[in-house]
Amino acid sequence: MAENNETPILIGTSTHEDEISQKGVPKVDQRSFAGGLSQLDTTFYASSMAYTSGNQRDEDGMTRISAIASVPGGLDEYRRLEGGRAFNVLNDTYFLPTDDDEFTRLNKQHTGFTVALGGLYPAGGVVNAILAQREGYTPKVLDLGCGTGVWTLAMSKEFPHCQFVGIDLAPVPIEAENVPSNCRFELDDINNGLAHFHNEFDVIHSRLVVGGIRDFRKSKEDVEKCLKPGGLVIWIDGDYDALCPDKIHYRPPASDAHPDGSWFGRLTFEARRAAVAFGRSDLDTMMEVLSAGLWEDPLMDPETCQGADLFVPVGSWVTDDDKVEAQRLTYVGALFRQDFMSGHRAFHAGLMKVGLSAETLNDWSDRADEEMTKFSKPVWIRFICAWGRRRAGPLQPAPPLPTQVASSSPRDHQLGPYKSFVVHESAEKARRANEERNRTKTFQHPPLPPALQGH
Repeated sequence: MAENNETPILIGTSTHEDEISQKGVPKVDQRSFAGGLSQLDTTFYASSMAYTSGNQRDEDGMTRISAIASVPGGLDEYRRLEGGRAFNVLNDTYFLPTDDDEFTRLNKQHTGFTVALGGLYPAGGVVNAILAQREGYTPKVLDLGCGTGVWTLAMSKEFPHCQFVGIDLAPVPIEAENVPSNCRFELDDINNGLAHFHNEFDVIHSRLVVGGIRDFRKSKEDVEKCLKPGGLVIWIDGDYDALCPDKIHYRPPASDAHPDGSWFGRLTFEARRAAVAFGRSDLDTMMEVLSAGLWEDPLMDPETCQGADLFVPVGSWVTDDDKVEAQRLTYVGALFRQDFMSGHRAFHAGLMKVGLSAETLNDWSDRADEEMTKFSKPVWIRFICAWGRRRAGPLQPAPPLPTQVASSSPRDHQLGPYKSFVVHESAEKARRANEERNRTKTFQHPPLPPALQGH
């Protein structure tokens, strides 16, 4: 690839090597239908491909990139270069890149979520019942912020009788011939509204998209309107403050006031602060609202709602008397350590906009990497989960779940329960858990970056 100076775009990992062709083909058509984006031409571009062996391994023994496609134009129409990284051009609020390094990170992150959740989704019994095969009916699933398309593709293969739509701010890096016939991808920005999808989907999945959303309450209601009566929405997003090993007390971000704080925590703290103040992201509202769950949402049936905290270790520092659980924690910790070691460096371009120097950011990242490698300041990261089903009508309960045919649905929680997935079955339980954690947020905030002083 170095000879033709084409931009390398990850299209898969070693997990899917059998699905990756080595010949050049057009990419998948990803036309946007959203208001404000509907004037875009069809995204249809040719590519050539070079193959790289899948035996590149990092210090955790995890396989890195195994197949790369070189795209000679087309994709750049939807990307801009900044600080050596490529970013989407449709939404300047979303602060993470869209390039081969980011695709690698997202695919590894997806594996971490799948292992921790014991499958592709929480609320497995409900998902399986809703998506069970029924004569004369085709369930539809929407994946918001689908990234590389890895979740969408995996689901489309588990439920081949369903239709899947994945939307994102940038084209998915997938060859057209590798996209199942029951799956399509579109360019879209949730901030522009989703009226074209209202009352259309049986299941909606949203994982780590809120960094690019400017009004979370409004977008959340818009997403819920995309459900059919009885449809299920699943939200998973991040708590940007790191937790101590007890999962209750927050570890302060490193600063002069907290010299023993976490440098990884400092980078995530600054990324959130910059995204909120400079990029108009509604991350703070998301953390508050999702932690409270969906019980109070008018469109949702509170009897079907649940919330949960998914805790993942950053690194393989956690032990457990149960050997299976110990292995699972080791694997999840290794995956998310790699995820975050790549992710915090992806923050640099955005953080330089608020006046932090490359030298400072590289120093912080080196310190964060050392923490995560040596486990000198072990932390958990909390992912906030909330799900529920739409009412049949105003003040009505959700329709009864379809009768599930056991043989037609994947098994629920194939790996067994994950001890660090804590489900809250009521709004009160979710509130108490959140209040207990928030009482420990007594640390002094680091000083504002230059560009945010007086903001």
